[in-house]
Amino acid sequence: MTRFPRLERLARKRSVQALLACVLVGWLAWRGFRWHVGSPADELSNTGWTQASRVLARDGRLLGERPSSEGLYGVQTKLDDVSPRLVSATIASEDKRFFDHDGIDRLAVARAALSDLRHLHVVSGGSTITTQLVKRLDHQGRPRPRTVATKLVEMARAQNLESTTSKRALLEAYLNRLDYGRGLAGPEAAAQGYFGVPARDLSLAQAALLAVLPRAPSALDPHRHRERAVVRQRALLTEMNRRGLVSSEDLDRALSEPLLLRDPKLPRPFVAPHVVLANARRVPAGEIRTTLDFALQKDVEAMVRAHVPRLEQRGASTAAVVVVDNATGELLAEVGSAAFGDPKIAGAVDIVRARRQPGSTLKPFVYARAFERGTSPMEMLADVPTEFGDARGHAYAPDNFDGTFLGPISAREALAGSLNVPAVRLAADLGATELVSTLRASGLSLPLGAERYGLSIALGSGEVTPLELAEAYATLARGGEHVALHERQGQAAPTTRVFDAAAVASISDALSDPLARVRGLRTRGPFEFNYPVALKTGTSTAYRDAWTAGYTHERTVVVWVGNADGSATRKLTGAVGAGPLFFDVMKRAMNDVAVRAPLSEPGLLEDAEVCALSGHRAGAACPDRVHRMFARGHTPAHACTVHQMTVARSAPSNEPAYRCDAGGTVPVVVLPETFGRWLSERPLGAPGSDPHGIPWFLASRVPNCVAPGSEEPRIVVVEPRDGAVLSAERGARSASDALDVAVETRGMPAGEPLEVLVDGRLAMRLDTAYRARVPVGRGDHLLEVRPVDARRGVLLGRAQISVR
Repeated sequence: MTRFPRLERLARKRSVQALLACVLVGWLAWRGFRWHVGSPADELSNTGWTQASRVLARDGRLLGERPSSEGLYGVQTKLDDVSPRLVSATIASEDKRFFDHDGIDRLAVARAALSDLRHLHVVSGGSTITTQLVKRLDHQGRPRPRTVATKLVEMARAQNLESTTSKRALLEAYLNRLDYGRGLAGPEAAAQGYFGVPARDLSLAQAALLAVLPRAPSALDPHRHRERAVVRQRALLTEMNRRGLVSSEDLDRALSEPLLLRDPKLPRPFVAPHVVLANARRVPAGEIRTTLDFALQKDVEAMVRAHVPRLEQRGASTAAVVVVDNATGELLAEVGSAAFGDPKIAGAVDIVRARRQPGSTLKPFVYARAFERGTSPMEMLADVPTEFGDARGHAYAPDNFDGTFLGPISAREALAGSLNVPAVRLAADLGATELVSTLRASGLSLPLGAERYGLSIALGSGEVTPLELAEAYATLARGGEHVALHERQGQAAPTTRVFDAAAVASISDALSDPLARVRGLRTRGPFEFNYPVALKTGTSTAYRDAWTAGYTHERTVVVWVGNADGSATRKLTGAVGAGPLFFDVMKRAMNDVAVRAPLSEPGLLEDAEVCALSGHRAGAACPDRVHRMFARGHTPAHACTVHQMTVARSAPSNEPAYRCDAGGTVPVVVLPETFGRWLSERPLGAPGSDPHGIPWFLASRVPNCVAPGSEEPRIVVVEPRDGAVLSAERGARSASDALDVAVETRGMPAGEPLEVLVDGRLAMRLDTAYRARVPVGRGDHLLEVRPVDARRGVLLGRAQISVR
């Protein structure tokens, strides 16, 4: 019995109080420390250091991937997409009391503290899944000092994180940041990398192997240290069985299961490499789902490689291909070079986005705008030596590809046959400004001013990318409606109308006619399709670029062939160089189309019988009549005056031997003065000679002949040009000022009275002289010129102008 029981009770009480005070102070200090160190909750969304940039095809298959900033190939995976076996094995391996603690496993900490005291340095930190996650969030997988202070910070931040985040979310974040070795981060990348299966389909044996790897990814690498890794795997499986996590039957099955590892030498997928790298640069971490068709992309790449030996014989080393879904504007395939990894051909250069001269592939856009403005597809154009003046006063005299001139030819044949002079003639009627504006609206960027390109832009003097050309041709395929192309899902763009649908239907009709193409290709070329394909070839200056571009209702394909450094090929043309590859690609692309629609909407065009030479309604003297398609309601109304009947007459040798007479019996061809030089220089039997032996003359050389009308009656506003922007200094200053307006008529009697309207209101009347000053003020205005006799079937002259 103690002598001072009262004092002893007081001492015990004070000891308890002191202990409680210490606990309280410690608790308050810990709470303050926790408040001071904060929580890494905001970092849970930062997966950039583990997550690779993965570029997927439209069906989710992997095209290619680039590693994260730390060199890891991680795939962000939802916990529901991870096998429960791997989740259970990971918890058993790393933190068996994960669901029972608040971020700190106090039993594990106590055990670790005793071990550390025994060894006099930090041996074990009693870490939990949450503290490991904090460590990864704070240090992004990089090494960090192993000190008591570091461990205390991690534990405090782990408790803070647990107080605001669910266990499932913590587990998901932790798994996605685990390094499984060989640059594989997260369960999906590890499952695919080691076993070639999704994370949700892992077997128990596979899950147990993966669960032990994060402890020592290099030391336990199953490819280099298989036995060591299997020992750890079996130990984990046995422990899971001892703790009742797996049955004895499952244990036996897992222990007997052979571990079939994926060959580490197998290359990672790298399809559409230029697309993969471009998207990975834009999105350095995460998944990007593209519109590319995986199977089509691989097939097109194989086709390009298969054509390279043929191209090399003609001095071309590489090729580029674009395939478009016309309905949506989605890119289905892109091949930027023949061999991405070949430095000899600069394979890393993405030709799909490189600027090249497009040659004759721009001609359809000239004709589309001309058809829209009233030129008939069968209008007789003059393919004769012609000198044009540009905006800077320089003369421009284009030649045809083969150096010959064919004389009178229909617009559709001139387009399909790729004749240069008729294209430039129509471009001159439109003006370089309007033509460049049209090309830009179709999808071509053309960064220089219209005056820099001049009329030669009609023949491809500017530079475009294959991607831009595909966008422009898709505009034609869509009936004149433009939509920006895109290769990432969810990027649909608004549509704008560039051309009248009927005008584009006439373009498609001409470009899909194999017989019309013969004149330009000399043969039908490698284009024997079983369905209509509108296509155009192009060859740039010095044979540096060879193109074939074309479309069906469903698909657009553009093929470029040449050398990445811009060097010339050995006279490789678009038809010979790009044509065969175009044929293969288009045929493959159309294999995926179940129902093939016509090139154009039904009802836009109608058939009419016309004279094969003049394009007008066939008369009695016309020897050749053909059926051709015209915009509905715009079939030729006037009879042919190029073929006329004559009577032979006796005359001196310096006078014509024929005289036009409706009752005559001898047909002749009479042409406008435009053909004078060509006719005088044309040797007998030259191209353009009449197959029926009918003599050809200038109309002025045959008495009594009606002046030949090579085109439908129409009015053309020569000045100001359509689309002109006029300054106040040169044009109108106020509502009382005036502009010079000049008008020409074609296919109409000379001096027929005309009326000029400004914004729909009659401004003045023109009689014999088709030039006048018309009152107009500042602003945007529509000038229209029409015959006084409104009953005449004449194409009106129009010009949209702006006075600033």
